[in-house]
Amino acid sequence: MESDAAFAEWLLVRTWSQTISFCRVIAFLVPVIALAIDIPVVLHHEWTTHAAWGWLIAWHVATEMWCVGYLCLDRFATHLRGSAFAVVLFGIMTLVLSTWFGLISWIFYGDFSMYAVGSVLTSTILCTPTPVRRPVYFLSALVIVGFVLWQSPLQIGALFPVVINPIAVAIICYQLDRYTSAQNRALFQENLRAESERQRADRVLYNVFPVAIADELKRDQKVAAVKFDNMGVLFADIVGFTSFSRALPADALVFILNQIFTSFDTALERFNLEKIKTIGDAYMAISTVNTAHLARFALEMVAVLQSYNRANGTDFQIRIGLHVGPAVAGVIGVKRFLYDVWGDTVNVASRMESSGEAGRVHVSESIRSELQEEFAFERRSVIDVKGRGPMQTYFLFGAKPKN
Repeated sequence: MESDAAFAEWLLVRTWSQTISFCRVIAFLVPVIALAIDIPVVLHHEWTTHAAWGWLIAWHVATEMWCVGYLCLDRFATHLRGSAFAVVLFGIMTLVLSTWFGLISWIFYGDFSMYAVGSVLTSTILCTPTPVRRPVYFLSALVIVGFVLWQSPLQIGALFPVVINPIAVAIICYQLDRYTSAQNRALFQENLRAESERQRADRVLYNVFPVAIADELKRDQKVAAVKFDNMGVLFADIVGFTSFSRALPADALVFILNQIFTSFDTALERFNLEKIKTIGDAYMAISTVNTAHLARFALEMVAVLQSYNRANGTDFQIRIGLHVGPAVAGVIGVKRFLYDVWGDTVNVASRMESSGEAGRVHVSESIRSELQEEFAFERRSVIDVKGRGPMQTYFLFGAKPKN
């Protein structure tokens, strides 16, 4: 029943939108038609010679007021906008006005063509809830038949065309109403399916890219590279995993890595960081906002792997490197998009990992300078870093206790 309630709500919104569009058109056309018809009638006093002219003028006024009234309601009475009551009332009133015009048309021309046009328009354009509207088609037809017979009683031979025409219109409108209702439900189901597919595609997209990048990619089909003046970069590698994996079948290897990296991903989400990629047993993440979170995540990775070892009887160790500095992030290529980061900061972070020690977080002087108020560090001997020469580095010991 939840689907029925959702469909009813969707139908109300759709109907209201079409109702307001309908009102705008009619509110514009009626004064134009009235100027062409009503003013000459009034100037030549024709409305005094035939009551039907008065009916026509009154119909023009009532229709214009009705449409303008709904336009004002849409603009100012927001609590009634799109309500079931307002939508149902508009559908019923449209059929009343159509019936009224049908009577005028019969008086002037002796046919019901304009009544048919109005009723068919209501049944195909408007989407008001059908259980309320459908009986009105037949009530409208009975009103027209009763009026015609009251105005000029007909012989049996002439009665059939008068009766059958409005009734035929009512039957056609009823069937069109059913068809429109079925089409609207089919459209609603298709919209649900399309929305479900869009959400599934979005989940994949947002799982692959940061939110801002995914939004830009959806909007522009490309992503401009962004420079960050202070990006924290983390590289991690499971020590000895390559040799360990030689004794494992491929599916077991993937299973173990998936368990470990899933635990890392869970911790990453808590610290609001961005995972860039994994290559084999290596893991890369960044922070563009809070380097302290990246340091805490690094310590958490060590703890997570220790917990995994205790639970599974393994003896894995992780080596982690951190550096902070300017870097560029973006998406390259047009096939199988990859979000990545580039710059000397990335290279230094990678060197911090490769020159570190198992079970420890190796960091640069930049990291220590930025985080020394929050974390304790252990000074390391100067090391020679490929591409950078001698560097003073540190091991991240842990967070300082809060005072």
